[in-house]
Amino acid sequence: MKVLHVIPAIAERYGGPSVALRGMARALVASGIDVSVATTNADGRGVLDVPLGSPVNEDGVRIHYFGRSVPGEWKYSWTLATWLARHIAEFDVVHVHALFSFSTMAGCRWSRRRRIPYVLRPLGTLGEWSLRQGSWKKRPYMALVERGHLDSASAIHVTSEAERDDIVRQGFGEKAEVIPLGLSVPLGLPRRRNAGEPLRLVYLSRIHPKKNLPSLLEAVRFARRAGVPATLAVAGSGDDGYVTEMQQLSRSLGLESAVTFLGAVHGEDKLSLLASSHAFVLPSFHENFGLAAVEAMGMGVPVILAEGVAVAADAQTANAGIVAGIEPTQLANAIAEIAGNEERRFAMGGNARDLAGSSFSWNATASHLIALYQRVARP
Repeated sequence: MKVLHVIPAIAERYGGPSVALRGMARALVASGIDVSVATTNADGRGVLDVPLGSPVNEDGVRIHYFGRSVPGEWKYSWTLATWLARHIAEFDVVHVHALFSFSTMAGCRWSRRRRIPYVLRPLGTLGEWSLRQGSWKKRPYMALVERGHLDSASAIHVTSEAERDDIVRQGFGEKAEVIPLGLSVPLGLPRRRNAGEPLRLVYLSRIHPKKNLPSLLEAVRFARRAGVPATLAVAGSGDDGYVTEMQQLSRSLGLESAVTFLGAVHGEDKLSLLASSHAFVLPSFHENFGLAAVEAMGMGVPVILAEGVAVAADAQTANAGIVAGIEPTQLANAIAEIAGNEERRFAMGGNARDLAGSSFSWNATASHLIALYQRVARP
């Protein structure tokens, strides 16, 4: 079976979607599926240093990069659309990732014109918080463009029950297929916190308004004022202006000695950072899954998650961390709670590792996706 994934961009700065696409594609190849990816070379305001017009082989996955024709979040690419028009009929199934992007329009429309079934993965864009952002342009775009894409999709791939609820609210619940993402880091062991050692918190995600980082910074200040010796490592990249704004906020809160901005952290550096941390914090307003939280749990790190993070319910049920509100005082209370009982924190780390190892597997993801592809593929 030949499967084509279409996604706006896969630069590392885009966080979870890029990590997930690569993990998903590698697992499918390992299961015998012929996998190609069509994407752009977008990397924030810049571009990736990758060849255009010829595929790049990554672990058996053929990645076709196309130039972004004009700057902007929509990531318009005439060459991507032209390639899809010429080649999409060569595939049995197309898996389109994201909404409100040019590649989605091109992928869905050329699939429909060439009569190739497609699976659409919204990437959390249909969550209520996400739809409220820029609603003045999203509402008409949704009505005029995306509802047609959803209506013509053979299935809609969601990664959590919370995201399924978003699809139900849009009237497409019968098409939703819940297939969680997998774990992209090796399983680790929880780390003891030595007497007198500060509580080392880590935030590992994009630096974006959705992530609610201002509340976390204020929560660290509140916790420290209450006597909790907490430090925070902020690992991630984002729009340069917004990153600068968060760094300035940290300084204005008097957190120069407590908060460190590390920039984007990947590979072995990411593993080392997680292994040295006592708790992972993700206070997002909305996450359709929360891959970074799953990676932290896989490394044996207990989590503090806002209620809007989809995997928060799993973590709470498994006693793998604490689910908190999005306000600074609520997050500060969670930080104090996890710092106040070392045996409980350590046990949560073990529970987190067990949860991630048993529930989030790329092999399982691939198996469920293949069954879905086989069901929707043309006879």
